[in-house]
Amino acid sequence: MSHTRRVVGAALAGLATLGMAGTAMADPNPAPSANPAYSIPAAIPASGVDKVASWQDMKFAMFIHWGIYSSYAGWYKGEKQEVGYPEQIKAWGHQQTWDQRIPLQGIPRDEYLATAQTFDAPNFDAIAWCQQAKDTGMKMLLITSKHHDGFAMWDTATTDYNFTKQSPSHRDPLLELSQACKQVGIKFGLYFSNIDWEKQPENPWANDNTLDEEGYMDYIHAQLKELLGGKYGEVAELWYDMGKPNPAQSDQLRAWAHELQPDIMINSRVGNDRADFEVGWDNEMQTEQTQGPWESAVSIFHKAWGYANWDDAAPAYKDTGYPDYSEEEWDHIRQVDNTTALRKDPEGVAKKTTEIIGNMFSTVALGGQFLFNVGPKFDGSYDPWDASVLRAIGEWNAAHPGVLTNSRPAYFPIEEWGKTMVDDSHIYMGVEKWEEGAAITLRGAGANTIESVTLDGTGQELPHEVKGNDLVIALPARPDDHLPVITVKTAAAPVYVPVGLTTVEQGTTTIADARLEKFKAPTPKTGETQVIASLTSGDKRAEGVSLAFGATGLTDDYAAYKVTVGDQEIHGLTTADLSKGVGPFTLEAGRTYRATLSYDDPYYPMKGFGKDTKVSSVTVTATTVKAPASITVSPASSAAGGTVTITGKDFRPGGSVALTLHSDPVGIGTASAGSDGAFTAEATVPVGTAGGDHQVVAADSGTGESASAPLAVVVPVPDPSGQSSDQSGAAFSADGAAPGGGLARTGSGALPVILGAALAAGAGTLLTRRSRRAHS
Repeated sequence: MSHTRRVVGAALAGLATLGMAGTAMADPNPAPSANPAYSIPAAIPASGVDKVASWQDMKFAMFIHWGIYSSYAGWYKGEKQEVGYPEQIKAWGHQQTWDQRIPLQGIPRDEYLATAQTFDAPNFDAIAWCQQAKDTGMKMLLITSKHHDGFAMWDTATTDYNFTKQSPSHRDPLLELSQACKQVGIKFGLYFSNIDWEKQPENPWANDNTLDEEGYMDYIHAQLKELLGGKYGEVAELWYDMGKPNPAQSDQLRAWAHELQPDIMINSRVGNDRADFEVGWDNEMQTEQTQGPWESAVSIFHKAWGYANWDDAAPAYKDTGYPDYSEEEWDHIRQVDNTTALRKDPEGVAKKTTEIIGNMFSTVALGGQFLFNVGPKFDGSYDPWDASVLRAIGEWNAAHPGVLTNSRPAYFPIEEWGKTMVDDSHIYMGVEKWEEGAAITLRGAGANTIESVTLDGTGQELPHEVKGNDLVIALPARPDDHLPVITVKTAAAPVYVPVGLTTVEQGTTTIADARLEKFKAPTPKTGETQVIASLTSGDKRAEGVSLAFGATGLTDDYAAYKVTVGDQEIHGLTTADLSKGVGPFTLEAGRTYRATLSYDDPYYPMKGFGKDTKVSSVTVTATTVKAPASITVSPASSAAGGTVTITGKDFRPGGSVALTLHSDPVGIGTASAGSDGAFTAEATVPVGTAGGDHQVVAADSGTGESASAPLAVVVPVPDPSGQSSDQSGAAFSADGAAPGGGLARTGSGALPVILGAALAAGAGTLLTRRSRRAHS
């Protein structure tokens, strides 16, 4: 069918009935009918810090675990390693159970070193690795510089236990990769283990070694100076891992990295809330919109980060949990699926590709970076099956280029069918649940001017319509795609009418939990970092607005709070302040305000209010809700030195009103509003005012409320006939007004302005000041 063209401004249904599943009672405070002013930009902005924003823009990156452990591929002495990650096999050996009473039988150092001395890696090709990452759609390659085994994968002077020294090739893989990344056009990043089994006891049960050994921090510093000191170029990300540094050590690890590479981004495993971004647990996927810089690190097989080859092995043992066995059942075993057996499934590549693309889209749509791990073989090649998955992901990204290019997560709610992201002129809908013949709804998208709705990558147009503030799309047969994407082309940057938008009335308005937007903190199990109530006063102006938060679990232990309403902020708030009410704020007419509760300058901004905290309501109290002040200027054009009449209404009764020719700015007098809030005044346009479009502004000297109206100033210019004319050649009447109403104008009838501008000299003379009160 032909596409629908949405003209913003048609009447929309009230927002009370949108997306309120589970709410039985009608909302007493519906949002106003549709108006472009009630929408907000749909894109969630990136960080205001340049290096953080650049890091967030990468969205998708390659993680590589490669080392001596790759030789064992999860096997030792013919037995499969059932417990622990294969990249830690030096400590685990072929351990079969998590029970810590069974002694570990790891790989002796001499034997492990002998394996290192065969690490020739004839199939390692740095350019091919980097090109493969780029072709997959990735913007960075991040590799293990040193894992827990302590084996350094670069040419280091700190230890002979390194690739360059021990490998028969004597190459420096990190140098080759850093140079290849630059050549191919992607970023380079490094993983760095905080623990080192060459210097510390092996403790693979928890890997929580302290960093307190004599000289150990100096050893780390020396290695960081080599890695980050310039030889390996720009390093975009440093992925510290494991160990239990104390706060001073975490400070030192952070400081060293930032001193050597000021633009580097450091992950949360530096410890003690000293990070630039949060990474969470291994293979952890977020399910809610999450604020702040964060990353989800996911391996192609969740049980293996380094290369593992368990395809042909039927698992014999499995631990009963990690480590949730009971003392009575510590030796219980059970059969489980082999995690890499998918390599033998004829549909395995398709299944894994669908899984990973879904993870990638979801992570990026929720505001994170997706770090996808594949472990190469010992010889430097990739398992052909793994390479096929990477190739298929790249083909999907090539078919859907908008998903990772210039896109941002969006304020649109997470829907049952999937998630969305946006760019400057598109909404991308990743449809996880596709049912032929069904209709899916994107709430809050109806205020956009929609040019087309198509199946991304095919151009096939989809039937759709706007219902109230919603966009409803009919689904045809499911396309042959790992994750179908619907592209909504918008005439301008996509906008969103908040599903919970509430009209504030004079007196008290309570916004229930279901209408609040809540954004999760990326730090695991710390709850939300923002709670947002969307407010409007419709076509009126609300003054003396305060917000009280109904909450449980909030404390003053961590940081003060702040409440932001548009560009108005109140800082340094306590939980008592939040409970009794925060304000006053002002809501101008015809706008949507995002009233946001967040921490006020916390030590670690990625930490939430607390896992047991719940904000269940926001109560809004408005002292006054009335029509906004407005003025008219007559005539609408005048010569410099001419007289105009300014008429105002709905100002504060009895208030003093300053009149300004704002575009200069030049004061042109004052007026007093009558008991009904109205005034009429005459003013002279200052002689010497430049010709062109200006704004006359009337501002209440007490409240700051203001209104403006356009005024075109024309300058008479003599012509050879002796008749005065303006600069465009139009003749003037005796009072200086242009015939026919003057020039085309720009401006608004009710525009808030900044009142702090200094008034220029040469103010015009107020000729007459009258108010309607004078008639009484």
